[in-house]
Amino acid sequence: MQGDVFEDVTEGRGTDFGTQIHDFAEAYALGDSADAGREADYTHVRNLIDSLDGELLVEEVAFLPLTVDDERVTISGVVDLIHVLPGRIEIIDYKTDRGRHAQAEYGKQLSVYYHVASAWYPDRTVTTSIFYTAEGERVDIEPVTHEDLMDLVRPVIEE
Repeated sequence: MQGDVFEDVTEGRGTDFGTQIHDFAEAYALGDSADAGREADYTHVRNLIDSLDGELLVEEVAFLPLTVDDERVTISGVVDLIHVLPGRIEIIDYKTDRGRHAQAEYGKQLSVYYHVASAWYPDRTVTTSIFYTAEGERVDIEPVTHEDLMDLVRPVIEE
């Protein structure tokens, strides 16, 4: 992900806040007692999780091996939430951003998760979305192709 998408951001709440929200979301989804802060983000996360009626998997480590120009690379990440339904898998990634400045970059991240989940659940449709915790808004993300991911990785491995 390109870090420069955050260069002009002046009204953020920082990575510590993002970590607190993610920790809360994980605990709440697992049914553990979770301390909620006063920010609306906590209520929005709670409402989202309460609205999901399938199995919930949290903080799943995902590895996507790629071969780019005869070089083997692996992209990894941690999927915030996988909502497992009989015919569908929903990948949901929490973002505490107050703006949408990084949405295209997040799409790359979610594309990795999409391809990993598609391999894990070949008999189900996989969807990806970002859940903006500040507004409580879920935005569907169209993943890029496997080939597009390889094109994104190519300049990095050529360095």
